[in-house]
Amino acid sequence: MQATHRNALFAALVVVATVAAAGAVTGQSTSGTVIGRPDIEVYTATTEVEPGTRTELDLVLSNDGRLSRGGPPQYESRVTTARGVSVEVEAGETPFEINTGRVAVGDVPRGTTAANPVSITVPEDVDPGRYRIPVTVSYAYTVSVQYDSVGSPTYNDLTREETQYVTLRVRDQAQFDVVDSETTAQIGDTGTISVELHNGGTLPARDASVVLSSPTDELTFGSGSESSTGYVGTWEPGTNETVDYTVSFDDEATLRNYSLTVTVEYEDTDGIARSSDPMAVGLRPDREQTFALRDANTTLRVGEDGTFSGTVVNRGPDTARQPVVVLQTSNPNVNLETDEYALEALAPDETGTFAFDVSISDGASASTQQFNATVRYRNERGDVRRSDALEQRVVIEPQRDRFRIEAVDRTAVAGGTTTLDVRVTNLGDEPLRDIEAKAFVQTPLSSDDDEGIVSRLEPGETATITIGLSASDGALEKQYPVSLDFQYELPDGDTEVSKTYRIPVTVERQRSGGLPLVPITVGIVVAVVGLGLFVRSRRGGEDGSD
Repeated sequence: MQATHRNALFAALVVVATVAAAGAVTGQSTSGTVIGRPDIEVYTATTEVEPGTRTELDLVLSNDGRLSRGGPPQYESRVTTARGVSVEVEAGETPFEINTGRVAVGDVPRGTTAANPVSITVPEDVDPGRYRIPVTVSYAYTVSVQYDSVGSPTYNDLTREETQYVTLRVRDQAQFDVVDSETTAQIGDTGTISVELHNGGTLPARDASVVLSSPTDELTFGSGSESSTGYVGTWEPGTNETVDYTVSFDDEATLRNYSLTVTVEYEDTDGIARSSDPMAVGLRPDREQTFALRDANTTLRVGEDGTFSGTVVNRGPDTARQPVVVLQTSNPNVNLETDEYALEALAPDETGTFAFDVSISDGASASTQQFNATVRYRNERGDVRRSDALEQRVVIEPQRDRFRIEAVDRTAVAGGTTTLDVRVTNLGDEPLRDIEAKAFVQTPLSSDDDEGIVSRLEPGETATITIGLSASDGALEKQYPVSLDFQYELPDGDTEVSKTYRIPVTVERQRSGGLPLVPITVGIVVAVVGLGLFVRSRRGGEDGSD
C-alpha cells in the first residue's frame, strides 16, 4: 500500500519537472502541477464501555491533508480531500460484537469530520482492560492536478484503503444481574416480592439502592406508588443481595405475567454517582383467594325460630387464618342472634361448617330472601381480608299454627253447667314447657274455670285441657264462640303467646214433654233401693230356715 503511494508521488514529480521545463522554454507561467494527498486519522470519543451493555462508538475522522506543491486553491483542495470515504469497524481479536456494517462518510476535507455512530455490544463476562478495535478506512483521492491556460486540468486519481485502530477500555466497576424473584402476592390483595441480584463486577458499589418500578396501575407499591426503593449499602463484588417490596394487585387485575424494571443506583469507588442499566424482573401473582358455599340448609318460617347452616370451602390458593363467616340480610323481619360464626383455620380445599340461629318475626312475609355470607380471614401477612359475598337464596315458609285445637264435646244446655275438653297438639319442631291455656267467653256463656296448664308438650304430642262452661237460661239455641290462647315457654327460655283459637260451642235448650228427667231419675233410684232391700230380706229368710 505504501509502495503504491510512493510510486504515484514519484510519477507526479516527473510530470511536474516536465511541465516546469516546458514553461521555462516558452516563458509562460499560466500552467503547472499541484501535488498533495489527504492524511486520514481515525479517533473515537468513546473511551470507556461497561460489560453487558450495547454502546454506540462515536468515530471522528481527522484529515491533515499534506500539500507538496501548491497552486490554485481549487486544485489544492482537490489533492488534500478524501472523497467517498467509508469506515468499517471490525471485532478483530476483541470480545465485542459489532452491530453496524460499513458506514459511508462522504468527502472529508482538511479538518475533522464525524461519522455516524457504530453500535457495539459488550458481553457481560468481558474482562476489564483495554482493547484495540480495527477500523478500516477506504477513500479515493487525487495525487496531482496538471493545469494550463488552454485545456482542461488533468487529474491523477488513486484509491486507498488502510486499517487503523481505536482503543476502548472496559473499566473495573460494579455490575449487576437479576438472579431470582419470588412473590406471595395475589390478585386483589397485598403481598411481597423478593428480588435477588448479584454484583458480578470487579469493584464494590457504595451506598447502593435498588429501585423497582411498575409500568402498570394494576400493580402498585405501598400506598399506591409506581416504584419503591430498597437500600443495600456497600455491595461487594461477587455477592448477592435480596430486597423485599410490598406490592398490591388491583381487584380487576388480570392473572398473567407482569414485567417490572429494576435499577441499581450507587456510587463507584471514585465517589461518582452511577446507575445500572434497567433490568427486567418477571412477576406472576397467585389467583384471587376465593371461597364457596355448599350444603346450605334452612328451617325458616314466619313467626318461628329457625337455623341457616352450611359449609364453607376454601378454594385457595392460600390458607385462611382465623376465618369467620359473617351473615348479612337486609330484611328487618329477619333477626340474627349473632351474625358471626368462627371457624378453624382452613387450608386450601378444606371445609368448615356453620349454623346461625335465625328468628323470623310475625310481620314477615312468606317469600324467597337472599342471604349474603362472607368470610373474614387473615392472609399470609396477617392482614385482615374479606371474601366476596357468597349469595344464597333462602325460602321463608308461611306461618303455621303452633297448636292444633280439637274440642271433644262442644254442646252446652241453656241454664246448665258442663265442661269443655280441648285436645291440644304441639305442631312445632321443638318441645314446649308450661303451656297455660286461657279461655275467653261472652254472654250468654260464662266460665268459673277458664284456665288450664300442661307442664310439657313434645313435638307432635297431644294433651287435654278442661274448661268449665255455663250457659244462661235465656241462651238461644245456636253456636257461640269460645276463644282460647296459650302462653308457653320455648327451649331457649323465651316466653311467647300463641294466636287466638276459636271453638264454636252449640247451646241447646232443655226439651219439654215426655217423662220429666228428675222424677224419672228419682223413681229409678227408689226402685233400685227397694229391689236391694227385697233381695237382702229374702237372703236373710233363707239363711234362717237353714
